[in-house]
Amino acid sequence: MKREMGTQISAFERLRDLPAIFRAGEVMQQFRWTSKTVSHYLYLWKRRGLVQAFGGHSDIYANLLVDRNPDWEKALRCAMPSAVLIGIDALRRAGWTTQRVQRPTVAVKAGLPVFKTDHFEVIRRSAAWFEAVRDGIVGDSREGLRLLQPAWALADLLNQTAWGVCGLWPDDIEWSQISKDDEIEWRCACASFVLPGTGLMSMAESSRSHLPRILPKQSHQAKRASR
Repeated sequence: MKREMGTQISAFERLRDLPAIFRAGEVMQQFRWTSKTVSHYLYLWKRRGLVQAFGGHSDIYANLLVDRNPDWEKALRCAMPSAVLIGIDALRRAGWTTQRVQRPTVAVKAGLPVFKTDHFEVIRRSAAWFEAVRDGIVGDSREGLRLLQPAWALADLLNQTAWGVCGLWPDDIEWSQISKDDEIEWRCACASFVLPGTGLMSMAESSRSHLPRILPKQSHQAKRASR
């Protein structure tokens, strides 16, 4: 087995001691290396296809020796703990649509580090937006990726843009999956985003029905909340 430079410990043995998702700092601590040495070995391991970087300057890596199918959501939570899954994929996971996106969209609180990655579309949202959707966020970042409940995710999409432009038409929604509790969450979301209180099921009556983005007299307040 090929040995690493200047040591009797192979790359495979080194990586077996690291978790499936790890930080560069963990390598430094585990092997008592300098940051320069860590950068050198990470470069070698990436070239050999043993690790894969999450992206940007996040210093988060997937250990491909431990898991060939990395948990990129865990890597996302490590890199950007404020991340919340929004958009079409939040609807798909709730069974509201079968539409798929190439990269799930996540919102990250503005002012915190944001890293470019091939695995997610990352957008910044203001502290005001996070406060506005606070009641619609479910999950614990220590256990999994937090996400918007489907009613809130749909309201957020329509607050930012319109049917069709957002990637969905009303006939893309599985209306049979919507419950009375979802209708309640929808009303709460509309109130938070200052959207018209159009009932969810009323939009199912026409395959091209349209929900106005915002009420004209409340547009300034709604835009401010979504920034």
